[in-house]
Amino acid sequence: MNYLRHVLILVQKDIVAELRTKEMLNSMLLFVLLTMVMFNFAFGSGPETETLSSGLLWISFLFAAILGLNRVFVHEKDEGCLDGLMLCSMDCSVIYFGKAISSFLFLSVAELIALPVFTVFFVRESFLSHLWILIIVLMLGNVGISAVGTLLSAISINTKARDLMLPVLFLPVIVPILVAAVKSTGLVLSFSSVGTQQFWTEIVIWLRTLVIYDIIFVLVGFLTFEYVVEE
Repeated sequence: MNYLRHVLILVQKDIVAELRTKEMLNSMLLFVLLTMVMFNFAFGSGPETETLSSGLLWISFLFAAILGLNRVFVHEKDEGCLDGLMLCSMDCSVIYFGKAISSFLFLSVAELIALPVFTVFFVRESFLSHLWILIIVLMLGNVGISAVGTLLSAISINTKARDLMLPVLFLPVIVPILVAAVKSTGLVLSFSSVGTQQFWTEIVIWLRTLVIYDIIFVLVGFLTFEYVVEE
């Protein structure tokens, strides 16, 4: 219970700090909305755009996530707070889970606000009956992005070119999550043109892939975070 309480305290601290400044949320939300507007003008509203819509959605979310993940440890590092957290009588993985959960929450809020805008711009057929599946896909994708992004952010924060280092490390690693999320989202958005049996067969495969990679990334972060921050 103490472990969970420490994690929740760190999450609460990040939420309170973000509500005061709104630096991360504002930048992520502005970026993802601006990206969707640009894609809308670039690709128009033809049938080929509907085919590309799931990819456009996750490209917007992915780069907005990178923008937010770059700032996960900035305040702690610049103000020496990270050293203080390391000296506390708690496991280092508490810091990892606290930061990962905070990143997950901020990314989820930005996505849920941007999703209606995406629907207006790129979706021509209703998917309300399968909206719950899309939300599950978003949440599973966010778990993987937050898990691996938090670990790599801790690595890049100690480098001189930290803003450049995170995308270089992050993008190749996140490819499996991104592919599974794009495929799952595409199935939900094109449900009317895919048979029910085929839809459930394929969506289960991609959701299973998301779950497997989420578990792998969370375990890797949990097992290696202490070594990363100490080195």
